[in-house]
Amino acid sequence: MTIKVLGICGSPKREKSSSEFLLIKALEAAEALGGVETELLRLADKEILPCTGCDNCVRQKPCPEDAKDDVPNVLDKMEGAHAILFASPSYFATVPGLLKNLIDRSRTRKMLDHKLRDKVVGILVAAGLRHGGQETTAGTIINYALGQGMIVAGGVGDPVKEAWAGMTGLQSEGFTWRGTPKDEIAIRNSQLVGERVTRLAKKFHGD
Repeated sequence: MTIKVLGICGSPKREKSSSEFLLIKALEAAEALGGVETELLRLADKEILPCTGCDNCVRQKPCPEDAKDDVPNVLDKMEGAHAILFASPSYFATVPGLLKNLIDRSRTRKMLDHKLRDKVVGILVAAGLRHGGQETTAGTIINYALGQGMIVAGGVGDPVKEAWAGMTGLQSEGFTWRGTPKDEIAIRNSQLVGERVTRLAKKFHGD
């Protein structure tokens, strides 16, 4: 059985972003395990309208916005995946509006008896500052995943040198700025996240 790992980049940037860079590293690590099909989905390339609060989904009726944008296609890909890697920048210590719109609009799948349940979720976050809200941004994604019945998984590496999530900050020593490709710790942690969610997806969903 081929395990499907979907990478969702929540950055509004259309060109390659720091969060997308970490996502690519995580997906590459997932592919390296073999028997894995990966896909990178940029929300910046999609039309993601906000939830209007009509509550049609609570009554298990179609979302009226679904006929206007790309959300149904994105949610179908999420539903068809075994593992999902969410990569997000930190915008004022939380996810940007584009990703939040997707989170809100995915309520339709929750109301249909948790269609996104048991997806294994890994998290990657990029910020400008060293302490730029990486962990609170990750917390937003964790709370969302738990609400959907997903399984949140962190990377498992050296307990001192490595962390559960791929997180980077562009601020370096002396208040200088660095590119994410120079953050070896964030790259390694992202790879560990990609490996862990894939191993767990194989365990939970494989033959």
